[in-house]
Amino acid sequence: MKKIAHVLTLLVALTTLVTTANVNAAQSNGLGITPRKDYSVQPGKSISDTVYISNLSLSQDLQVDMRIIDFGAQNETGAPALQLDENAAQTPWSLKPFITYPKTINIAKGKSAYVPISIKVPAEQGAGSYYGAIQYTAVNPETKQKVNISASSTTLVFLTVPGEANEQVNLKQFGAWQSSEDQTTGQFKNMFVGASPKELAYRIQNNGNVAEQPSGSILVKNMFGRTVQEIKDANPKRSLALIGQTRRIQICMKESVLNSQDPQQATSQTKQAVCDDPGLWPGKYTAQVALFYGLNGSNTQELQSTTSFWYFPWWSIVGSILLVLIIIGMTFLIRRAFGNSRRRYRR
Repeated sequence: MKKIAHVLTLLVALTTLVTTANVNAAQSNGLGITPRKDYSVQPGKSISDTVYISNLSLSQDLQVDMRIIDFGAQNETGAPALQLDENAAQTPWSLKPFITYPKTINIAKGKSAYVPISIKVPAEQGAGSYYGAIQYTAVNPETKQKVNISASSTTLVFLTVPGEANEQVNLKQFGAWQSSEDQTTGQFKNMFVGASPKELAYRIQNNGNVAEQPSGSILVKNMFGRTVQEIKDANPKRSLALIGQTRRIQICMKESVLNSQDPQQATSQTKQAVCDDPGLWPGKYTAQVALFYGLNGSNTQELQSTTSFWYFPWWSIVGSILLVLIIIGMTFLIRRAFGNSRRRYRR
């Protein structure tokens, strides 16, 4: 009986612990925000808009402090490097001189608000791209202390000033790509043994004053010149190459969409695009990419590149070895038979 009572006590303690953790998780603070805004404003013009902020806490009112910060490219994947230092030098592409927004807004628990912002471009402003991030800091309105939030806390804002801009984009590298297991890194390869190549990638360097979003297509041909894959969109995620950035863009040769395991939750947010096996046969392949870029008001420019790669699955390697062995064996038998017949003829 004592053992049973001890077990029941442990179960009650564990149940209480799990329940408390779930309640704390349900009451955790967070902000629902607009993740990104894109604008195009002519010199001398202005635009007004709103950003959405939601207080996800059901137990605490929040004071949300806002400030605009600059950001650049953290690496080739496109992750932004936010300049959080209050004394950070202003970037050449800073949005700070153009944007106006409220510094503070109060949002009651479980409520949301549309916060007004405006962007005004001076008449003498030259064409180009300007961008920054609106950072949100949650503060307890009673204690004035910062509140830790569990959700994203920045809105990326991109401004394009149309006109004749300085556009310089170089295509540095193009080829077959193999991602790492965690999909964060990878490498270009021209020889694939075993697993079929599933991705292509290219690296572009932006030396102009405009954040570029290239578009284009890719053709993959086999050793006989026949097109085996046609990728009509070479930038399916609408990736940007920021000013001064070298950006790597990866594309699936064949794409599949995985839905949520729960059909009732299969929304557009639960769908995940993955690279599928393109069904290539062993041999040499040639890939050609044609990219286009150009801001409104500038001439459209084109970048082209051609690469090749080899694909040898294990079964083709084993088959080739067996074929070579068979040819060697047959050659040996034929030569042996021919040698025997010559000796008989001499007798």
